Amino acid sequence: MNTVAHPLVMWEELTIAFNIIGGLALFMYGVTLLRETLGKISGKSVVRVLEKVSNNPIKGMVAGTAATTLTQSSSITVLTLIGFVNAGMMTFRQSVNVMLGSEIGTTVTAQLVSFNVGLAFWPLVAIGFFMKMFSKNERVQLIGTVIFSLGLLFLAMEFMKEGAKPLTSEDYPFFSNLINDYGAIPIIGILIGALIAGVTQSSSATTSLVIAMGAANVITLEPAIALVMGANIGTCFLELFAAIGATSPAKRTALAQAMINVIGVAMFLPFLAPYANLILHTDASLARQIANAHTIFNVIVSLIFIPLVGLLVRFCERLIPDKEGEVIGKHFYDEEMLHLPQAALLESEREIHRTAERTLEMILLSKSALLAKNLDDARKVIQLEEEVDERCRSTEDFIDKIREEELNKVDAIWRIKLLAILTDIERVGDLASNIAEFVIEKLKNGISFSHEGSRDLTRMFDLVEETYSTAINALKTKNKDLAKIAERLEDEIDVLERILKQGHVERVRTGVCDPQADTVFVETLRNLERIGDHADNIAYDVIMDT
Repeated sequence: MNTVAHPLVMWEELTIAFNIIGGLALFMYGVTLLRETLGKISGKSVVRVLEKVSNNPIKGMVAGTAATTLTQSSSITVLTLIGFVNAGMMTFRQSVNVMLGSEIGTTVTAQLVSFNVGLAFWPLVAIGFFMKMFSKNERVQLIGTVIFSLGLLFLAMEFMKEGAKPLTSEDYPFFSNLINDYGAIPIIGILIGALIAGVTQSSSATTSLVIAMGAANVITLEPAIALVMGANIGTCFLELFAAIGATSPAKRTALAQAMINVIGVAMFLPFLAPYANLILHTDASLARQIANAHTIFNVIVSLIFIPLVGLLVRFCERLIPDKEGEVIGKHFYDEEMLHLPQAALLESEREIHRTAERTLEMILLSKSALLAKNLDDARKVIQLEEEVDERCRSTEDFIDKIREEELNKVDAIWRIKLLAILTDIERVGDLASNIAEFVIEKLKNGISFSHEGSRDLTRMFDLVEETYSTAINALKTKNKDLAKIAERLEDEIDVLERILKQGHVERVRTGVCDPQADTVFVETLRNLERIGDHADNIAYDVIMDT
């Protein structure tokens, strides 16, 4: 009989293991799908919330709670904060305020899946699937995917719960004793929870696994709380790793998050038994008690740290001082923003705006250099051209790294257009640099323009400057009316170029203009006309933006 029973026992054990591990994997997939879909729906709102964060800790905490609720990941929120700090868009202190809110926002998923929905996950899966598959409206598809994801989360919880139920029987005393006996030694539970969260890189998945075990009565409340507290610590590993090689303020951000979680757990550890007794009164269901313990713990820790933010900031600044010569905010974007593609896209767009302003400055300087014979301005243009080239190359590389599949259709199309706009901006910089080089040649060879020639070039410069600045403003504001004005102005540039060329040819023929100035004059007109073409391209992309 032993020869028959042994394979059956092994098969049952494998079934239990695959139910729990498979359920956990399905849960993590559901969370990832939910996060990506919510990002497509509300990612821009998350970025705008984070960008407007002030030094007020309450407002920062509210922003962090909202951002993490929408991203469904405190890790994503903190990594994005590291990116913002790296880019100089947010101070270290502001990031700490937001971080306190992210600790609260990360409890939303656990609260949601702790409810017993019965077989409601099947209708959620079915409704979400059919909305996604048969609707042609992207927003309906995205809402369907959110519903489908929620169904997967509840289904995964059912798998984990059903997989854990046999562990309560007398056939598996070892597991039952192991999982509950360390309740007398909470530090072991905390370490195990930290390890699981570190491996899965998800405190939500770890907490939900514990909730499923609670629903199956495999675990009691005290060890469950210890595991959940450990999960809070384990989720810091990714952020600490991401801070390696980052700027000093970004390293402080990762360190601060780890300290908040470790200190918070240390404060609660001596009072674990009284805390568990308090939680017993929050709900009759053990699953709900675990979720409540998780939420209350994070809320209390965040509130305790509000008056201590200044002290924490000063400690981290002393522990990780600024590096000499460290550059912060070279670009508006940072690699860590790639974890939230909508943030990466918006900040790379802001960088493009800044680069476009540089090229507009180059046009103005090239005008001064050519017409006022200002050699210093000519040299400034050439220096700026190197900066513009670097910005364009770096921004293009960054945009290439943004995961298109995590953007909605409108943003995915805009991402491609931004790459084309970058090319136009870079070419404008090259063309302004060409004019600056003409200036250097003109002064070296003693070439000068007639009064009429200078007047005509001034007209052309002014019109091109107006056209390009209008196109850039249209890009910044996504204003299609401005973009149409830029297109009309570009048509005027084409007409003016022909008129000015004819006038120049006539002046050269009659001896009014120096023949040596012919090449510089004509090439300057040509370069300015091509700047108008690139302004027109930018305006067209704004008009066609869906």
